[in-house]
Amino acid sequence: MSHITITKGRHSELIAITALLANGWEVCEPVAPEPFDIVARAPGSAEWTTIQIKSARVRDDRNGEIVCNARKNNGKPYDANDCDMFIAVLNGDVYLFDNRGISEYWVAAKDLATKWTHLKTGIENLKIAEAAQ
Repeated sequence: MSHITITKGRHSELIAITALLANGWEVCEPVAPEPFDIVARAPGSAEWTTIQIKSARVRDDRNGEIVCNARKNNGKPYDANDCDMFIAVLNGDVYLFDNRGISEYWVAAKDLATKWTHLKTGIENLKIAEAAQ
């Protein structure tokens, strides 16, 4: 069996891919290792976006703020050459936000809906995305 962190990471990736597909995005995974996890294209866009997917967590010691660690294996933050955006997966919820080149992204629970874009995972969202095109 895979190490728990590998299993948790892949689980988050699959949830993120599900959310993107359910919202009408096209998604590709690289064959060779890259600093990003996926490349995706928003509905109606011709541009591909590189995305790094991370598991987020609630920090009880920080008044319930949500934190997403954005460091590479070498401890340095992802820069603009590594990925365009991040997806944070928190208890099955998927949030999309821009890469600002910092090592941790924090957001108060009350600000989550305004600071990060929530992507629903239900396939019913695909019909909404198709209607918008």
